Amino acid sequence: MEKPKLLANLRLERRMARGSIAVVFALAALATILVVGMTVSYAEKLNLETKFQIALDSATLAAARLEDEDMDRTQIAERHFDSNLTTEERAMVTALEFKMTDDKDFMEGKAQLSIPTSFSSLIGVSRFLSNVQSTAAIAKPEVRQLDIVMCIDATGSMGPTINAVKANALNLETNLNAELEKRGIKAFDAMRVRVIYYRDFGGINLTGFDYSWFDGTKWITVKSSDPEYWKFVGDIPPLKASAFFELPTERTDFSAYVNPEKATGGGDLPESGLECINEAMDSEWAKVGDIPDGGGKPLEAVYPVIAVWTDITAHRPNYSVSLKNPDYPPAAKMPRTYDALRSKWDNPEVIDQNRKLLVFFGNPNLMGTDMDGQADGWLKVKEWPSFMVGGTLTEGNSQLVARLADAISSKILIPTLAK
Repeated sequence: MEKPKLLANLRLERRMARGSIAVVFALAALATILVVGMTVSYAEKLNLETKFQIALDSATLAAARLEDEDMDRTQIAERHFDSNLTTEERAMVTALEFKMTDDKDFMEGKAQLSIPTSFSSLIGVSRFLSNVQSTAAIAKPEVRQLDIVMCIDATGSMGPTINAVKANALNLETNLNAELEKRGIKAFDAMRVRVIYYRDFGGINLTGFDYSWFDGTKWITVKSSDPEYWKFVGDIPPLKASAFFELPTERTDFSAYVNPEKATGGGDLPESGLECINEAMDSEWAKVGDIPDGGGKPLEAVYPVIAVWTDITAHRPNYSVSLKNPDYPPAAKMPRTYDALRSKWDNPEVIDQNRKLLVFFGNPNLMGTDMDGQADGWLKVKEWPSFMVGGTLTEGNSQLVARLADAISSKILIPTLAK
């Protein structure tokens, strides 16, 4: 009788063992499900935290970029933060704060989060609590100065350009800043303008002939053998340059300088446009660290602009007839090759390389021939860095201020107005 009882006990133990194993497997499966669920929930938490962090960074930066006088940084930040979240995500934010630091150098943002879970609720964890924060430096507006040198072909055909400059002289600074603001560019803290009229150092009409003119009382003749003769082959003066006029304080002086000018001279095709560019490069440009003429804080950014208006090409730098003119600039001042002139344009000691601009009104592809060969003229200069065509000569005349604003806003990197 003992044997059957033993067999029964063994069967019972096997059934109990199988049950234990089943329980173990069930518990293991549940643990696996919980681990997977926790992993999924934690990944969702990290993804949401990343999204909240991006939204907070974006909002803090938007508030920091506002002008100092703006008092609604907090409201701007909150609206910006909300715009980057869904309604469900915004409901997960239990606390939100934006503020400037006491020294007003930084904008800070903080958000407390309560992120709901799914699988985690099986073990009594229904939400993850989290915090995100962000800091952005308050943007300090740069003290900026714009210097414009106008290189104006003043030969006989250029009357409309000269008249356009005259018409805009008194209100150039006001109108230009207004046009720039339309394009999202803050008004400059300081602005100056310089005008250089150019004609020709070396014409072709008189070469080889005696030159005579009536001075009002008598006739004066210069023989072609006279060294001074070559001065009269070109225009007198071939180049006429002002100093910088500070605007708006010297707007009346600026207007008084341009108003008497008339379009005269020329007569042949190429003119001394490159000599005008060279003179413009030699301007006393404002430099970073300078105090503007009107006083105030040191300049943090300067914007040197050379604007050219012409309807014809330019003589080469080494044009032989120009070189004979006793008033022609010496080689130490006026380079004798295109490469040397380009090197001057690329020299940071001459002109600021970060924000320089040469804007051309006219057709730089115009060709003309001087006495000793082809005048490459503007065809070479248009390959320079920071060169751009601002429009046709007609557009440069009829829309002078607007076209200048287009050139400045499209080619020069200037801090824009906060949106």
